[in-house]
Amino acid sequence: MKDLIVLKLGTSTITQKNGALNREILADICDQIEVLQKKYRLILVSSGAVGCGKKFIEGFSNKLKEKKAAAAIGNPILIGKYGKLLNPKKIQVAQVLVERGDFSNRKKFLRIRETCEKLWENSVLPIFNENDVSADFELNFSDNDELATLISVGFSAKKLLLGTSVEGLLDQKGKLVPEIRQFSEEILGLATQEKSEAGLGGMISKLNCANLATKLGTAVQIFDARVSGNI
Repeated sequence: MKDLIVLKLGTSTITQKNGALNREILADICDQIEVLQKKYRLILVSSGAVGCGKKFIEGFSNKLKEKKAAAAIGNPILIGKYGKLLNPKKIQVAQVLVERGDFSNRKKFLRIRETCEKLWENSVLPIFNENDVSADFELNFSDNDELATLISVGFSAKKLLLGTSVEGLLDQKGKLVPEIRQFSEEILGLATQEKSEAGLGGMISKLNCANLATKLGTAVQIFDARVSGNI
């Protein structure tokens, strides 16, 4: 059986400042997915639905009900764009919307995993996102970094790739930290609470998720997915 890789893409990675999808970056990512699909089973966790849909909500002010509505509009737009880019490569896409409770309910989780197995058998790429419309605010995912981590751990993925709009974790001199072998207070202290204007997460979120995933056997790479060929 092929190894599983989970690829998570942040909002700021694949969208422009106005929320519109960045077609050039998406096209390059889909070219790389075509190559990876031949060697691995893949799960894509893609942010960007709210950004795609918010322009259709009059006077959008980032309130919870507005974000839920924007996500409902934006999800089919996002999936449609991936489909348009991947279908010519003979890769069909499938949307999988989940909630946090799906991962604590064994029967539900097994059904999700069985569905993904059938999708992979037919060379279909599962694209995961949170079911924003029905998700309970008290029980939703903090961001898609957490969702991608739960998927990686639950599916025993070989590697979790956290694609973002920055190079990675930087040290106090602004140089890239090439590898983290232990999540010390010093390492966690290098990250700030800053996050992109469009996204929910940040480097703190990614390090916390990487800490959990690696403890449970999944290697993690944080990288700039906007750079061509980086995946």
